[in-house]
Amino acid sequence: MNTHKNNKVKLIGVPMDLGTKKLGVDMGPTAIRYAGLQQALEFNNFVIDDHGDLPITSNHNKNGAASGYRKDIAAVSEELAGLTYNALKSGYIPIVLGGDHSVSIGSIAGASKKANKLGVLWLDCHPDANTPETSPSGNIHGMTVAISLGHGHPELVNCGGFNPKVLPECLCIIGAKDIDSGEDQLLKKMGVKMFSLFDIEKSGIVSVMDSALDLLTKHCDLIHVSFDVDALDPLIAPGTGIVSRGGLSYREISYIMESLGKFNLVNSLDVIEINPLLDIKNQTAELAIELILSALGGSYGDYQRYYLQKDNPFQK
Repeated sequence: MNTHKNNKVKLIGVPMDLGTKKLGVDMGPTAIRYAGLQQALEFNNFVIDDHGDLPITSNHNKNGAASGYRKDIAAVSEELAGLTYNALKSGYIPIVLGGDHSVSIGSIAGASKKANKLGVLWLDCHPDANTPETSPSGNIHGMTVAISLGHGHPELVNCGGFNPKVLPECLCIIGAKDIDSGEDQLLKKMGVKMFSLFDIEKSGIVSVMDSALDLLTKHCDLIHVSFDVDALDPLIAPGTGIVSRGGLSYREISYIMESLGKFNLVNSLDVIEINPLLDIKNQTAELAIELILSALGGSYGDYQRYYLQKDNPFQK
């Protein structure tokens, strides 16, 4: 049963892999739709407006640094920023389906335009806070946080005509593990709150989420959640662009999302880096749907049981 105070959802697919060198994440929006996102939302009494997928004219980045595609990324970001802003302005919760994490440049820009002071909860194995000077790869999907904070290529930093999109005290990163030295230095210099996997292991997910929610609710009027599925342990989410040992467990990510849903905190949401080429029976996309529902105060279990019973008359 949906407990979110807003029952209107806008789905926006962004099948873009321009920010990375690895192919496959452009198929993420299709994978999550195929897994039953719309049906699960409808079962939980959400009203859905599906915008479909943005047209990406050059989304097969096979060679060279992804930074060479920044003009294309900038154009997509501008369009997505407008769609995200208009969805929020019209009373919808925009759910942006990626695509690599450079997609969030546009969604954060649009949410920031609507907010007085936007809070961003960044759930990712990587802080994505590199700049062109510090990035080992040049891949723009590893720069999105820095860009949103006002550091990076001007055509990306100024998406929507303003910067920064988020202030350091309004950003919280959870689940980071693979942290480059340059981005670590930038985040510490700016005073951004980051909870690594080590911090979660040491303090526990309940303490970490209490701190994160205190920070976000104290300073911000709207909250944008940017969820990269590579934050999860690959044992439960193998279908992602960059697989790294370890990651958030099922219990930890469930607690994070249920905490957001319990207090109706999500105003906009990204679901990023699902790569069906690397998945097993689309299980990562199915898990993503469960977590989306949790973040919005819905129930995947009720939806799943309903369809099991519908297909199996002997199911209790």
